[in-house]
Amino acid sequence: MDILSKLRVLFWGLVLGLWGLFMYQYMSEDMAMLKRFRIGSNPFAAMRPAPKPTLNKYPVPPQYQQPQYSQQAQLPRPATGYSTLDLVKAGGVKEAASTPLIPEHAPGDKTVIGARGEEDTYPETPPGFSMKVTRHFVVYEEGAEVSEELSETLESLHGNIMLDLVAFSPWTREKKVFIYYAQSGETYRSLTGRPAWSGGAASLGERKIYVYKSDEAFGILAHELTHIYFDSFFPASVPSPLWLSEGVATYIQSERGYSTPNWLNQNLKLLEGGSGFKLGDLVRIEDMQGADEDNVRLWYAQSYSVVRFLMKMKAGDAFYVFCKEIRDGKPANQALYRAYGMPYNKLSSLEYAWRYDLKTGKISGMNR
Repeated sequence: MDILSKLRVLFWGLVLGLWGLFMYQYMSEDMAMLKRFRIGSNPFAAMRPAPKPTLNKYPVPPQYQQPQYSQQAQLPRPATGYSTLDLVKAGGVKEAASTPLIPEHAPGDKTVIGARGEEDTYPETPPGFSMKVTRHFVVYEEGAEVSEELSETLESLHGNIMLDLVAFSPWTREKKVFIYYAQSGETYRSLTGRPAWSGGAASLGERKIYVYKSDEAFGILAHELTHIYFDSFFPASVPSPLWLSEGVATYIQSERGYSTPNWLNQNLKLLEGGSGFKLGDLVRIEDMQGADEDNVRLWYAQSYSVVRFLMKMKAGDAFYVFCKEIRDGKPANQALYRAYGMPYNKLSSLEYAWRYDLKTGKISGMNR
């Protein structure tokens, strides 16, 4: 080997050595930001199976009775005798606000929305309510007439939601959603038979949402509309996973709706500090009956955060492909790989990348 060849080898060896040293220092600096975090196991696994909800007759005339609503897959009232605060890091932020109004929906109440042959008839107007038909809704508002403000706000809300969900619910061009907007909680409870803590109710298969005037009303509407739009993408035989459904609904409520749940930011801080659930446990949870309020809110916040990461980390239709693979019966890890490619071939890889992004924002480009 002549002197020129030796110099070339020496030069490129030096370049590669410097590059390797640079990458080592760069990655060491970033990885140092990921302090050792503590993740709890599934707090709901040890609980006894929840009894099936009892269907009660509503105290309204038969012609105005509405379908019953399940509390099983929505934010439940906290149990008084159960706590698993070991999932919250010592000294972390604790929820101090009063319990928010809680929407309900029936996850098992799913039909093929927009199927041909479905009668396009409108439900009867309840006593004391007025009806108005808009582009995407049939609005029933308590009072002499449906206000322009309500109908315009609903259409604006629909447009915002479709920025993310239009591919999941093409039927909205032809089929309408029925909105019942009461002026008081008393009227809402009389119409639906729901308890005092319920802030809204929805029947997904019948495309009906019930809510009453409050500071959280439009946040609940955004959340429940998302369930109707997004969950209709999945057939009854393969319903949308609870974490995915609630994560998308909370994402739309916060990012596209008109209110953010008052407990969300505090629980996101807990996640940034290392608290939360292993993703393998998070995605398996399908029943929250009996869980305490702290863990339920933390679970909702983590589902929201993971969904937001999936939506933001790759442009294009990756999130749609992921949901389609889930709908087609693929396990979460296979759906993840088909939609996002390497290194996302297992949930542990997604968990590591998501937690790293919580600290740095370098993968998704998000700054919360």
